[in-house]
Amino acid sequence: MNERNQRNPVKTAILLFCLAIFCVAGVELAYCRLMDPKLYETIVTPIRILYHDTRAQVKGYAESFDDWMTEQESARAEIAEAQRAAAQARQLRADARRQARQEAALQRAAERQKKAEDERARELLRLAREYAQLAGEPSIRDDLEMADPAVTELLTRDGQEYLTGGNLTLPYFNQGDEQWAEKPFGVDPIGRYGCGPTAMAMLVSGMTGNLITPEAMAAWTASAGYAAPHSGSYLTIVAGTAARYGLNCASIPVAGATADTLYDALSTGGVLVALMGPGHFTSGGHFILLHGTTLSGEILVADPNSRENSLAVWEPEVILSEFSGSRHEGAPLWLITPGENS
Repeated sequence: MNERNQRNPVKTAILLFCLAIFCVAGVELAYCRLMDPKLYETIVTPIRILYHDTRAQVKGYAESFDDWMTEQESARAEIAEAQRAAAQARQLRADARRQARQEAALQRAAERQKKAEDERARELLRLAREYAQLAGEPSIRDDLEMADPAVTELLTRDGQEYLTGGNLTLPYFNQGDEQWAEKPFGVDPIGRYGCGPTAMAMLVSGMTGNLITPEAMAAWTASAGYAAPHSGSYLTIVAGTAARYGLNCASIPVAGATADTLYDALSTGGVLVALMGPGHFTSGGHFILLHGTTLSGEILVADPNSRENSLAVWEPEVILSEFSGSRHEGAPLWLITPGENS
C-alpha cells in the first residue's frame, strides 16, 4: 500500500511533464502557423502524410480483418452445414438400417407364420386321410334293433323327408341320394366323401328352420376351406359351420365317458355331432348326429349314409366304443345348441 502511494507522485510528474510538452508544442505550432506558414507546412505536412498513411493502413487492416472474419464465418457456416448434412445422412442410414431390420423381422415372422400354417394344413390333411370319411360298408354288420315308429320314423312332407323323435325333428338327407350324390364337395363327390356337409345340412336345417340341402352346404363348406381332398371333411367343419349359422358349439371330452355323458349332453336339448371310427357305421371315419334318447336309454341317430341306421336304436356303449380315435379340433364329439338368434 505504501509503495503504491510512493509511485503516484512520479506518475503525476511524468504526466504533467508530457502535458506541458504537448501544450508548448501546440503553442509553438500555432505561433508558427501565424508567423511562418511555410515553416508550419514544412513541419506539419510529414505528420499529416504519416497520419493519412497510417489511417489508410489501419482502414486497410480493418477491412482485411472484416474480410477475414467474413471468410471465417462463411467457413464456419459451411462446416456447420456439412456437419448437419453428415448428421442427417447418418440418421437416414440409421433409419434405413432400422427399417431394413424391421422389414426383415416382419418377413421372418410372416415366413414362420406361413410355415406354421402349412404344417397345420399338412397335419389336418394327414388326420383327415388317417380317418378318411369314405362312404362304404361298415366294419361290423349286426342285426339292428329298429325303433318303434312312435319313437322315431321317416316321414315325407312336401317332398322332403323328416326324421322324427329325439330333441327335434330333423330334415333327413342321405349323401348318396341321386339329386346330389355326384355334386362336388371340393374335388370329390358328395356321395362318397360328403358325410360332413350332409350331417351339417341336417343339423343346421333342423335348428334354424331354414332348409339347406347337402349340395348347398357342400358348396359353402368347400369354399370355406373345410373340404379335405380325397379324405372327406376337415374336423374344423363342425365349429366353423356352427359359427357361420349362429349356433353354439362345445367339445365334449370322451376320455372316461359313460352313457351318462351322452344322456347329460342330450338333456340340454341340443344335438351331438359324433365322428365315428370303424364299427357299425363305417370302416374308416364318418360323421353322424345323435339327436335324442329313448325312455329305455337307447340313443337315436341320424346317419347321413344310412336310413336303416337312422331308424334303429343304439346302445350308448356301442356309440362310446366306436368313437373315432381323433382328438383334434374338438373331435370326436361336439354338442351343438341353438344360438340366441337361431
